[in-house]
Amino acid sequence: MSHDKSKRSPLILGEVLFDCFPDGKQVLGGAPFNVAWNLQGMGFEPLMVSAIGDDAEGEKVLAAMSTWGMRQDQIQTFAEKPTGAVEVTIQNNEPNFDILKDRAWDFIQPPSIDDYQSFSYLYYGSLAYRSEQTAATIRRVIAESQLPRFVDLNIRPPWFQEDWVSTLVDGAEWLKLNHDELQKLTGISCDSRENVRQAVEKFRNVHKVANFCITSGSKGAYLATADGDGIEIAVTKPDPLVDTVGAGDAFASVLLAGLIEGRPLRQVGEAASRFAGKVCQNNGATCRDKSFYENVF
Repeated sequence: MSHDKSKRSPLILGEVLFDCFPDGKQVLGGAPFNVAWNLQGMGFEPLMVSAIGDDAEGEKVLAAMSTWGMRQDQIQTFAEKPTGAVEVTIQNNEPNFDILKDRAWDFIQPPSIDDYQSFSYLYYGSLAYRSEQTAATIRRVIAESQLPRFVDLNIRPPWFQEDWVSTLVDGAEWLKLNHDELQKLTGISCDSRENVRQAVEKFRNVHKVANFCITSGSKGAYLATADGDGIEIAVTKPDPLVDTVGAGDAFASVLLAGLIEGRPLRQVGEAASRFAGKVCQNNGATCRDKSFYENVF
């Protein structure tokens, strides 16, 4: 599918939240917000549709967006619902995430957008589908916008149900998930590239997704396109490795940026891998230094 390169702005729909660590540190994030932040850093002008509470954390979200030059006109504020938060605890050196429920982003209303034609893509993840109100908004925007969709599937028990899959992904242009998630959804062990290819075909036949981005951690990524091509993308080893928070969101951001610009897919995948590696050399999922986003491709 060729895209009009003048339509640079993607529409990003979903959660904005703070990761709250045991030492009291709060890190602004949420996959859709990370993707929007990265795209803004790369010179695209994403429109983020989300919701915050009328609280100190909500003020911090708006202040950060303002400093970064992001549009805030579709950020909804709810006086009676707190801004999103994830309580992070560490057990046996592994982080454990409690995504607190009944938060502002669980109540996102349809955005006030008259004309969706100025946008390049609609991006959303599966976590935001956990609540009735935001799920209804996602369904409505899919139907009304008719935009090509980039869907980031994230199986996070208890915030995932398999019966959501059809609504979220049927007819999507791109679906990003990891090989464990692909295995769960298809019942095919994804321990080899051949098996991954078979699982993609099985899933595509049911859900009519055009293109897939399958990430496999240290094994890199695999881009499976609608015309049957499979592109292997090697991992970029971070040196030093600081943390892997936001690596997947970083990969998705660059993939989306490259798709909007119509760049060759192998070039885009390799750039996405390099950028994900760079994010792993950094604390957290995003960076507030503009130079971090230069020369991504």
